[in-house]
Amino acid sequence: MSSPHGTLEVTIVEARHLKDEDIVGKNDAFVEVYLDKDYKLRTKTIRNSNDPTWNEKFTFNLSRNHDDLHISVYDDDTTGKDSIGSAKIDLKKHDFTKGPLDEWIKLPALLGLRSKGEIHVTIEHHP
Repeated sequence: MSSPHGTLEVTIVEARHLKDEDIVGKNDAFVEVYLDKDYKLRTKTIRNSNDPTWNEKFTFNLSRNHDDLHISVYDDDTTGKDSIGSAKIDLKKHDFTKGPLDEWIKLPALLGLRSKGEIHVTIEHHP
């Protein structure tokens, strides 16, 4: 079943236990959110925290092929950005008629060894 059209309201609430192997100490974390790679939105950077709170809301227009919401967490570095972790949310798995999705999403480590942390996301669909 294709996901319904309309708008998707995504709130990046907070994250916890963020880890970046290259960094000793705390992250300067921000989050990129997108349905399509050519339209990415990002939060502000929260300095010196492995448990940042953003509470930032983003609105996306849904089209037929939008089945996944992509979330990438980065450490804002002087030389650019280091990826902390990313996750994909399958929008087809959630029944938005029953209410918003509200959950902690794990950022899996690439080799599946351990988590890079978790990010708290809420998603509402408006037809």
